[in-house]
Amino acid sequence: MADDNSRPVRRRTLTRDKVVAAALGIVDELGWEQLTMSTLSSRLGIVTASLYNHVRNLDDVRATVQIRAMSDLGAHLREVAMGRSGVDGLRALIDAHHTWALEHPRRYEALTTAPVDRDGLLAAALDANVALRTMLASCGVPEEETLEAAVGMFAALHGFAVLQSSGFLGDELDLDHIYETVVRGVLTGTSLDPTKTR
Repeated sequence: MADDNSRPVRRRTLTRDKVVAAALGIVDELGWEQLTMSTLSSRLGIVTASLYNHVRNLDDVRATVQIRAMSDLGAHLREVAMGRSGVDGLRALIDAHHTWALEHPRRYEALTTAPVDRDGLLAAALDANVALRTMLASCGVPEEETLEAAVGMFAALHGFAVLQSSGFLGDELDLDHIYETVVRGVLTGTSLDPTKTR
């Protein structure tokens, strides 16, 4: 009888934020591909049909997860960028991106998968983009070139982060040394002096 009484209370207290939090938990623990309406309803202890009181469908859930992850990364980068400028500040942003990607590998994978809601994801990426482009400008990169420089830098750093977090590179290599090589290449590609980052 107690169990019967608990289910209606749980349904009444369920919110969209709680659904999204559960979805993020599934992504963190099981991966992006395991985020389904079935696994989500099971995690929340409700029937799948009840989810539709809070989300439209799986695409709605997945889009929100991507947007939330991007917002979290952007807020982290914005915080790191506060009070910094020049090549040292840029290096701090590069390291912050790398650390976040390794600490949240499955969430990072989710936010860098093909966008479910491209416009929403681009809006969520504003903090990260502004932080990086502003830092590049403080390093002397012309304003009109900061967007392409930021995208190129992200592509290189993203590639290494994915290879490292996936285990593809194994344990035989000195990954810290390879990371420094990638960073040097990124800074050289944007006409910055890598020797000033240490």
